[in-house]
Amino acid sequence: MPPRNFQESRLIVNHLDKKAADLQDVMQDIMKQFKCADVAAASGPHAELNMRELQIVELLGNDGPRMMREVADFLNVAVNSVTTIVDSLESKTLVHRNRSDQDRRIVRVELTDGGRAVYKEAREMKFRMLRSMLGALTEEEQDIFMVLFRKIARAAQAQVPKAG
Repeated sequence: MPPRNFQESRLIVNHLDKKAADLQDVMQDIMKQFKCADVAAASGPHAELNMRELQIVELLGNDGPRMMREVADFLNVAVNSVTTIVDSLESKTLVHRNRSDQDRRIVRVELTDGGRAVYKEAREMKFRMLRSMLGALTEEEQDIFMVLFRKIARAAQAQVPKAG
């Protein structure tokens, strides 16, 4: 039912603003927990990684080999910045570069066996945290939560300008 007057409309906006502030607090708390999980994974027994390095390992673990430009776009940084990060990951024997046989300018980065082990460990740490979060809900609540969270994600995505 639409608001009947300006006063009612203002109350709805104020109420929505309060809910938006609550959502922001909850999202910040969740993101803080994910960052802690990332730090723990990066400091695991396989390698000492900074956050950018871990992000690249996760990208390659999730999506497979990527061109340097794709990695730069994912991190929203310049290709020369990615080169430095990939150099560090290579020195830790977590990734290696492959040049295209057709076009030597094209360089793809992929995980080594050690990189895959770090990826699996980081992924398992995150899944443990996610299982714990969902475990606080009943199965029905989990289903409702996922429907609502997807709806929120789509609404948020619609607000993000398309790169292009």
